[in-house]
Amino acid sequence: MAAPILLQLGSLYSYIAHEQTLHIFSILTDEHKTVSFENQITSIAANSKFCLVLLTSGQLLKYDPVADGSVTIDFLGIESNNEKEAKETITHLTCGECVTLACTSANGVYNIPNHTTTLPKHVRIRKVAAGFEHCLLLTTNGDVYSWGGGLRGQLGNGEIVASNDHPCIVEGLAGVKIVDIAAAGWHSGAVSSFGDLYTWGWNNQGQLGLQDAQHHGRVVSQPQLVSFPGDEDVTVEKVHCGIGHTVVEVTTAGSEKDVLIVGWDLENRFDYVRATRTPTFEGFRKLQQPARSEKPNTAVLVGSGANQVYFLHSARNE
Repeated sequence: MAAPILLQLGSLYSYIAHEQTLHIFSILTDEHKTVSFENQITSIAANSKFCLVLLTSGQLLKYDPVADGSVTIDFLGIESNNEKEAKETITHLTCGECVTLACTSANGVYNIPNHTTTLPKHVRIRKVAAGFEHCLLLTTNGDVYSWGGGLRGQLGNGEIVASNDHPCIVEGLAGVKIVDIAAAGWHSGAVSSFGDLYTWGWNNQGQLGLQDAQHHGRVVSQPQLVSFPGDEDVTVEKVHCGIGHTVVEVTTAGSEKDVLIVGWDLENRFDYVRATRTPTFEGFRKLQQPARSEKPNTAVLVGSGANQVYFLHSARNE
């Protein structure tokens, strides 16, 4: 099976990993670097300062694009003398500007290098996500946990708090089975098994997709069910967050696949002739997609960076 292509698009650098090679692209210049590792890359996570690289050997490295160098991060088992805990491996990885999250095979949760907590054995981690200061964790049974900074309502617990150090279930989603999560900047999103979208956090750019005037430019500290313009009947499948925008992959009532976006107008955001732009709160709009390849066995993966949306076309070999 071919190795997957891994992407992380940051505010200053973008990273593309394939097999044993990490490609680094500067957002501001035409600079392009490549770094090769001894083993295949299985996961990457980046912020504006560095990129974490996890290898199949279990080794975790931090690559600094300015210094153009990597250092090994060895933190597992440091706080314990238990040999079994020392052998745990990293299973999930993500990072924001102020948080660096790793989860392990022993259900350990770390803000690297510090051990945050160990989840009960019956909990199975499905996905993790991080904004500037907060973290989200999704379990296989559909529960969502949040922790970290919460001054802009991004924890979804109904309170405005400086910080919550330990993962707590997002009570506003209790009874709703969640199948996907995303976070960036100071906001969060979640998709239910029924195809509904919930958002919360800072709505300063309209990135929550909430059209009600009471939420315009405000902090929304509890998950809110998002309605789509014109009461369009869509089923949300995946959610992706950037600093000031949110992207969803949906299926329409006519079984068409669409990609919708809300928040920043990314096409015009970096038009510096007009540096200040007024936020819009008109809700989600359809995102123009690149032409699809007519080649057979071609898949299109959608994702979001800090200030970007990407469409990755990949051909599957027989």
